[in-house]
Amino acid sequence: MLKVTDEAKVMLSQSMEEHNCDCLRVFTQPGCCGVSLKFALDQKKSGEQPTPINGVPVIMNQETEQQTDSLTINVVDGSLVIDGGGCGCGPSGC
Repeated sequence: MLKVTDEAKVMLSQSMEEHNCDCLRVFTQPGCCGVSLKFALDQKKSGEQPTPINGVPVIMNQETEQQTDSLTINVVDGSLVIDGGGCGCGPSGC
């Protein structure tokens, strides 16, 4: 399952509060190399049950959850980054 470091949790929580959001939504979207993972601050829709990951409420479906197994949301040089992924599109990435 996706991991969120403590430093990323603080940054995500602050951003969610500033933007009046209550969850991190992780979803797939067609991209240049097939399906890409996308991350967005959002508000829960009626009936959705977020999964808390290190205290961060995350919404994602089962297929997306499987694609995030090796990923960690981290903070590097003051910015949120996703560690552990790769897209296989060559040296330029997606």
